[in-house]
Amino acid sequence: MKVLFDGQNKAYVGVEHGKKAAMSAEDANRLRSIAQKHGAWTEGSGGDIEAVAAIPKNAYAGSWDEKLQKKVKGYPPEFLFTLFTNVEANNQAGELTNKGKTIFDAVLLAQTSIAYLKDRKFDAETLRKFLRSASSKDVDLLAMSQQEPSAEAVNKFLAAGERLMWPDNWDKSPNAAGQLAKKVNDQRQQFLVDQQAGVFVVGSDHLKEIEKQIKAKRLDGMTPRQTKRPLMASVNAY
Repeated sequence: MKVLFDGQNKAYVGVEHGKKAAMSAEDANRLRSIAQKHGAWTEGSGGDIEAVAAIPKNAYAGSWDEKLQKKVKGYPPEFLFTLFTNVEANNQAGELTNKGKTIFDAVLLAQTSIAYLKDRKFDAETLRKFLRSASSKDVDLLAMSQQEPSAEAVNKFLAAGERLMWPDNWDKSPNAAGQLAKKVNDQRQQFLVDQQAGVFVVGSDHLKEIEKQIKAKRLDGMTPRQTKRPLMASVNAY
């Protein structure tokens, strides 16, 4: 677990989803103070609220993902990346199996539970664009989606998409599906960096890139006469 402080009024807490976040008493006090003054936001649907005991529950103002969603125009196909993300944990197979005539139909029917953008719906053409874009020369996800949504077909479809989208080196964009995921991930991280104040609970994998972006942002704003100052007021890892 890592706590990243950016100045006096903003902090990021990296957590492993589903696990308690341990931190020093000093960091806990700083987080609590910032959260009480400026609010706190959790990632996604708020599953990590219990993980950070230092932040009072009444300080949470909602989900930073929901804040970001309000800034997204239309329905960019890449925001369907959640279809192939954390497939087992999110029970995508349960949402799709035996729903509709095809897997494609099942995805359209289940979009309110599997989609990232919860405040709007995507249409069939958006789904087609996403599946085409996420496919590879060896795996045609759009063709696979035309099968009947049996348990076997759905599991093969989801497993194929997840393998393409999240290989071990996904952040290096080795294939088209990984590039879609990285495009959304970059937008999410930039949104976090641009926030002015508050405590933001994020998945631990976000923090390294957030730190790099904050460093670059600070260096860009320096004049030639300015000297470099520490990037973070405090960075503690446990």
